[in-house]
Amino acid sequence: MTEEEKYWAQYPDTLTPADVARITRTSIPTVCSRLAKGALPGHHIGDAWLVFKPEFREWLVAHSNQTDAAPGGYGHVLDAYPDELSPRDLMQLLRVSYKGTIYRWLDHGTIPGTLISGRWISHKWQIRELFERTSNQNAST
Repeated sequence: MTEEEKYWAQYPDTLTPADVARITRTSIPTVCSRLAKGALPGHHIGDAWLVFKPEFREWLVAHSNQTDAAPGGYGHVLDAYPDELSPRDLMQLLRVSYKGTIYRWLDHGTIPGTLISGRWISHKWQIRELFERTSNQNAST
């Protein structure tokens, strides 16, 4: 395992503003401000900012002062998840510790999903579309 891999292994696939502040050695309010302005890549879902490690790593490489730096093909945060995501999967993906938040977001349509026989299910393609819509890196946002 390379030093870079060891460094990134200490962080989960979904980073909070606190994680990004630690990585960038800035304050949480600074990170949130930069996320809101689109200066850092992130997704505003519900009332939370989330940064996906693969996207953030690609962004760091793209903004590196090293001319030989090239995007590392870090994949997509959804690659490790099944095609149908349960509320528990969504809790892990979105780093939400209270299941009620996920259910509230599903009930209000913040997160796309389908209620089938009293159980929520979200499809990976729906979550990918959500991430595209909520990204602060899109020209339309």
